Amino acid sequence: MATDFTSGSKPERLKELLGVGLEGSTARGETQHTTPLDLFLERPGSRIGCYELKRLLGEGAMAVVYLAQQHQPVRRQVALKIVKPGMDSKSIIVRFEVERQALALLDHPNIAHVYDAGTTEDRRPYFAMEYVEGPSITQYCDKNRLSIKERLHLFLQVCRAVHYAHQKGIIHRDIKPSNILVSIQDGETVPKVIDFGLAKAFRGSLSERTVVTEQGQLLGTPEYMSPEQADMANEDIDTRSDIYSLGVLLYVLLTGVLPFDSTTFREGGIEHIRQVICKNDPKTPSTRLTGLGEEAKRVAESRRTEAAVLARRLQNELEWIPLKAMRKERSERYRSVSELAVDVENYLNGAPLLAGPPGSLYQIRKFVHRNRTLVSGVAAVLVVLVAGIIASTLFAIGQTRARAEAQAVSDFLRYSVLESLDPFKVRGRKITINSVLDTASESLGGEFKGTPLVEAEIRDTLGNAYWSLGMHERAELHLRRSWDIQQAQQGPEHPAALASAHQLGWVYFAQSRYPEAEQFLAYASDTRCRLLGEEHEDTVYSTTALACVYAVQGRFQLAEGLLGKALDNTRRVLGEEHPYIPAIMNATAWCYELQGRYKDAEHLARRGLEIAYVVLGENDWFALLLKKTIARTCILQGSYDEAEQLLLEALRGLRGVWGQEHPDTLETMAALGRLYHAQGRYDEAKSCLDQALENSLQVLGEIHYITAECMYERGRLYLSQDEYDEAESPLERALKIMDQILGEENWFTLLVMNSVGGLHIAQGRYSQAEQLLTEALETGRRILGDDHPDTLESMNNFGLLRREQNRYDEAESLLRQALDGRRDKLGPDHPACFQSMHELAVLYIVQARYENAEPLLLEAYNGREAKLGRDHPHTVDSLNQLVHLYESWNKPNEAAQWRGRLSDAADAEE
Repeated sequence: MATDFTSGSKPERLKELLGVGLEGSTARGETQHTTPLDLFLERPGSRIGCYELKRLLGEGAMAVVYLAQQHQPVRRQVALKIVKPGMDSKSIIVRFEVERQALALLDHPNIAHVYDAGTTEDRRPYFAMEYVEGPSITQYCDKNRLSIKERLHLFLQVCRAVHYAHQKGIIHRDIKPSNILVSIQDGETVPKVIDFGLAKAFRGSLSERTVVTEQGQLLGTPEYMSPEQADMANEDIDTRSDIYSLGVLLYVLLTGVLPFDSTTFREGGIEHIRQVICKNDPKTPSTRLTGLGEEAKRVAESRRTEAAVLARRLQNELEWIPLKAMRKERSERYRSVSELAVDVENYLNGAPLLAGPPGSLYQIRKFVHRNRTLVSGVAAVLVVLVAGIIASTLFAIGQTRARAEAQAVSDFLRYSVLESLDPFKVRGRKITINSVLDTASESLGGEFKGTPLVEAEIRDTLGNAYWSLGMHERAELHLRRSWDIQQAQQGPEHPAALASAHQLGWVYFAQSRYPEAEQFLAYASDTRCRLLGEEHEDTVYSTTALACVYAVQGRFQLAEGLLGKALDNTRRVLGEEHPYIPAIMNATAWCYELQGRYKDAEHLARRGLEIAYVVLGENDWFALLLKKTIARTCILQGSYDEAEQLLLEALRGLRGVWGQEHPDTLETMAALGRLYHAQGRYDEAKSCLDQALENSLQVLGEIHYITAECMYERGRLYLSQDEYDEAESPLERALKIMDQILGEENWFTLLVMNSVGGLHIAQGRYSQAEQLLTEALETGRRILGDDHPDTLESMNNFGLLRREQNRYDEAESLLRQALDGRRDKLGPDHPACFQSMHELAVLYIVQARYENAEPLLLEAYNGREAKLGRDHPHTVDSLNQLVHLYESWNKPNEAAQWRGRLSDAADAEE
């Protein structure tokens, strides 16, 4: 008959129990029974109380565990743990009671719950606990190919469970993978810690068996056992022993292997095991991984990456965490599991680690990275500044001098750059990225006289930062100075000089100064090819950049040739799944997109995304950008539903990686607003674009291409809603910014010019519209070609202008060319085709050419209804024009029929 055990199970009683008979009964002269168990074990199908035994799950030294069906008071499956027949000595009973009393105190979502307890007919204790159906945490991670980031989030849940147990006064003492099972609950992955208080897991494998000595028991599993736990004479075991075990668990989650090889670890018996645990320091995770040979490839694949990439990621910060948790001296470990969890979160959030070195350079680097919401685009390059300058100067000069210069860099960063972020010192002045960089630039003059290479490195970093912010003139100033210093100090073919030339070429590219961009990038590419070979990563990097210059100039054949060569070389030398592969594919997709080859662009970007998933992980920054690329091609092809899904995934991922206010996040938010606009979901579009614009102005300032993009999209939305006065300011401001930072002959500037021209048409300001649209059409034809979708957009708008000017023959010619070009380029069911059909039909209605208007307008309406939905503003616009057509044509029956549909659409909208 079952007996209740939960009432009265207070911490004081548990403490009393923990002090009784836990270190083995033989030390107290008690007799252990050895009767053959098969004669007495319960069989599947038998019942114990309200539990029907289904099958044996496992057995340990003192108990067996069955899967059982509980019939009352509720029906559910449970894990029923029963003391073995003959194992009813005083110490065993006490240990069993300790476990169930301990579990009774624990109520945590990541700890298996105890439901009930009692005794069998032959008075053997049992208890029923939650049945966790799932593999061990390591098996689950490997089977599902969880990335490092995903494994860390899972590990955090385990830490919270163990910390909770510690708060209740309970030490697990046998933390290992087989004691942490993973189940799926309501679609969420939930790890469950099991087997508190026992040295043997009921689902333990032979490689994780608990070792028992003749004198007593090693409470735990040797591979996961702390030095103090391995010392059987040491009774002073505290929560830091569990911290050690968690460190080993994290080590295994990261590398796929134990710190010490299990085979040799156990060969020498108990004393050998104790010596290894207490005396030998484990190899760093990155070293252990690289020593696995071919096995390292399998380990990396199960983490959706490559062995070399995984080893680089493990180096330094990530491996500091398990190594600190596994320190031999308890005082050097984390003080609590909570502190260990905080450090894992620090790593995920880019904050300084408690396990990190105390030096100021490390703290500066992490301060910048932690505040990436504020410094966003400069965070990465400032991190390079801290680490890269020191590394480069160590090679260039003696170490004593290098250390002095390193400290100079540290002081410069701390007192010139980071001081500009101190809210107490800048009270009343708005902090922006620009203000931080400007402070650094102003402080640079004369700071590094006599150390030109350090000045060059800092200028290179500042130039990169300004470039990422779209402040190209300031970027050019610093990068040009860095290039001059590198040439004079180390020669024009030194790697640092070539790096400056490469980046300077990117700045000229961003300024639409394509001849200068080509000059520097061609020099970097050709020189690197001659010195390093065409297959070297740096050569491929410069070749890809040079191809982008050719692409934007419309020299597509040359661009595709370079990109194809870069792709082939990278595949041959570095393999199909090298991180450069998706980058080159993305550049090639962009080249296709510029040509209006949207299907080719989409196909290649999708292939790049597949590789990025394997090489970098699903939530890696570049994989998320590839999703945005694919979404953009889907929008351009009119595939809105799929684009929405991709953009939402990219936006969620980028918010998690970079934060709400990072440029990549803002650009994706603007793209989502543009999509909602295209779908006629104007309220959602407004919400996205307003938020993106507000954040962009605050973080990036007005003179930035992302700010201009947000203004442009916001203005277009006003224009679609016939709010012309509201549209004028953001569109005019966007055009002014794009002229300033990209120039008049940039493809994005042409898009803005088209929209401003369309606004002037709607306002009746035809001369201003004609000036803009003439320039946009001529420039588009020159740099993009006659059949490019952007050129066709200019042509369509020019046709609208001519229609409003009553120059009908020219209007018809332009609109017909736009329609035919769009059909050929985009396909007959693209929304842009329906736009041209609609506008051409309106022209025919104005001319009373009703027979010509009818088929076009019907096709436009039917296409828009099928593609965009019956309630979309463009669909309703075509419906209104059909009513107008038949009224003008004196066909009242047809007019009434379409007017009825118009009423239905209005009712549906309400």
